[in-house]
Amino acid sequence: MTLAIAAMTVAIRRYNQISMVAAAALSNFLGSLISIPFAHGITSVTAADVLILAMFGFFQVALGLTLFVIGSRHLPSGQASLIATLETPLMPFWVWLAFQELPTSRALAGGALVMGAVLADIIADSRAHARP
Repeated sequence: MTLAIAAMTVAIRRYNQISMVAAAALSNFLGSLISIPFAHGITSVTAADVLILAMFGFFQVALGLTLFVIGSRHLPSGQASLIATLETPLMPFWVWLAFQELPTSRALAGGALVMGAVLADIIADSRAHARP
């Protein structure tokens, strides 16, 4: 996953004259098609579950990836990749927010560690650029 995000970030920055939003959308669509054979019990999905999955697909995947593709052109590639890694530690927060499911202390500690590292890198980079 990390290698795919890094490759995507490099491609976005290298070919910045070409819109990569369509390519990102196509990659998600193809990923969904490839996942269907592994979706055991897909026939038992209720209408409420379909709504939740649609919201996840739109807000988490489509909107998030679109904003990442657009925004990563304005950041150094290393920083854009680090920000992309925030998706995983933020997942317990989104689950808590949507379903009131409390994350474990390990999930909170790991998420805080990753988010702290990303924030430290961003602050250090900002300070380095602020110095004359």
